[in-house]
Amino acid sequence: MPNHIERVDNRSPKDYFVNPASRYAEATVIYYGNQKMLTYETYKRTFVKASPKDMYTVVSPGWEYRPDLVSQKMYGVPDFWYKIMEANKIYDIMDFKTGLNIRLPEMVL
Repeated sequence: MPNHIERVDNRSPKDYFVNPASRYAEATVIYYGNQKMLTYETYKRTFVKASPKDMYTVVSPGWEYRPDLVSQKMYGVPDFWYKIMEANKIYDIMDFKTGLNIRLPEMVL
């Protein structure tokens, strides 16, 4: 028997679980199953347009496989790691390697 799925228009449950900088901040809340477990609709990648104000850097050995550390250094929070990955069309964390030239988008929200 399939699980019951219920989409919720009210964003209030998300306020308790998701940081506003999260890639799920704009996602639809879904309750599923008899116990009404909370989840979110699937995240869809977006294209991050280049800007003249974008910065560029090279992934250092301490940042290899860690775009969250780059986000922390450049934006002050680790939450924008996925925007760095999207801006550079990197789909696998294992491709975030030392020596890679990356673009750091100016606008992350």
